[in-house]
Amino acid sequence: MSLSAKRRRLFIAIAVLLGLLTALALSEAGLRVYVAARGWTPNCYVTNLALLAPDPEAGYTLRKSVRVKSSGVDIEINALGLRGPEISRAKPEGTIRIAVLGGSSVFGYLVGEGEDSCRVLEDLLQTQGIDAEVLNAGVNGYNLRQVRHRYDDVVAVLQPDFVILYLGWNDTPQLIADSSKADGVPTSAAPPWHERMLSHSTLYGLLRYRLFPADTPVFAAPESAKSQITPIGAANFRREYAGLVQTIEASGAVPVISTQVMATGEHCQGLRSYLGSTPQQIAANEAIGRWIVNTERELAAEMNVSLIDCEREIPCDEQTLGDPIHLTRLGHEQVAELWMQGLMPLLITTNTQATWHRLPACDPIQHRLEAYATVEPRR
Repeated sequence: MSLSAKRRRLFIAIAVLLGLLTALALSEAGLRVYVAARGWTPNCYVTNLALLAPDPEAGYTLRKSVRVKSSGVDIEINALGLRGPEISRAKPEGTIRIAVLGGSSVFGYLVGEGEDSCRVLEDLLQTQGIDAEVLNAGVNGYNLRQVRHRYDDVVAVLQPDFVILYLGWNDTPQLIADSSKADGVPTSAAPPWHERMLSHSTLYGLLRYRLFPADTPVFAAPESAKSQITPIGAANFRREYAGLVQTIEASGAVPVISTQVMATGEHCQGLRSYLGSTPQQIAANEAIGRWIVNTERELAAEMNVSLIDCEREIPCDEQTLGDPIHLTRLGHEQVAELWMQGLMPLLITTNTQATWHRLPACDPIQHRLEAYATVEPRR
């Protein structure tokens, strides 16, 4: 082949490559104009890739200062790595801080910004004249060990006065394990670096996740002869849970255990199909969920920790749950209301410097707080 022929082929290859790159750039630009016109963010098709970052101990964590908005998603992560609006690192004087720890049920897997239980609880408390900030520290998929690391690494430095624990189901893989896999290892790792890089492209997100979507997530343990709680799994769950409570107390905060609303409850209506495809799998998952809730009740009594029993008090049906574990907007509202009722007797007996403690006795809000005080407080 002559030198001129080689040059022509190289020129054609370069021209084709440049043409392809130009077409991709124009497609990317056009798509970004389209999503902007819809009021969406450029990362609207890559929710998980946009939200997650590597963590050396937990496997992954939430990226800081990111927002994802599309027709069905509206999520904002602040500069501290918490879902919700920006807050100062230092706790404002006279403000009560309440942190909520857990997985996607706390994060608000099915609801938009401002609709999760944490934001609703904050609004409820402020409506009652209580200067409170509620920190949503939930991360999708987190188990007890990951939650404990997140508290140490992110939440404790924010000096919460109270910490609500709304978790348990994500530890199912460890509960049914019969070996060292029961030791609370991370549920998964962050997406690889090249996927996180590609997530900055709106075109990639459209092609990868909208045109070829991933499989629907499964929130029930896999059907297996081992889908039952093992002695080592149960022992590790209790140890991890107790360790988390002790870590919170050691930081100076007051822990509060809240049971989860799950499709495994005895009073749930119309939700059994979420728990499996066979009667055996459904029964196994019901047993796991009920064990978790009953164990949390036992731990609250043993460790003298206040209990807010959402599983027992909140109706469990398709109005409150969108799948086996994730709350609907109505479910988040009902959980937040029950949290407020459970926190009231603790708030008025805690030695804080919040301004609402100095309300005059004739104030009707103070009278309401005194009514809540008739409930036996945590000792």
